[in-house]
Amino acid sequence: MSESTSAPQNEAARRKAQLSDLIDLTDDFSQFHQECAFLCDAFAAVAQEPECISKETSEGIRHLSYWLKSQAKDYYQRIDGIYKDAYNHNKQALVNERNDNREDEQH
Repeated sequence: MSESTSAPQNEAARRKAQLSDLIDLTDDFSQFHQECAFLCDAFAAVAQEPECISKETSEGIRHLSYWLKSQAKDYYQRIDGIYKDAYNHNKQALVNERNDNREDEQH
């Protein structure tokens, strides 16, 4: 296979993988958003009845708070990874384009 043929196929595969990552991230974040909305409602209900905050309830709130922070960090890292991949690919594409233009000018 020639280099010119493999480059577009590699680019298409990279874009397909990136799109798949974005779709997975969007689906996962949508589910997370729904869970957060439920938890916010639950926390608000508990706050309305402070006498129902037992040791177990307090431990549950602590556990869910940790889970929320952990999930948010995971989403940030996933978004950052996709962003860095796209940024670096775009940066490399610009370098390649400049090099191609220089080669064209020399001929």
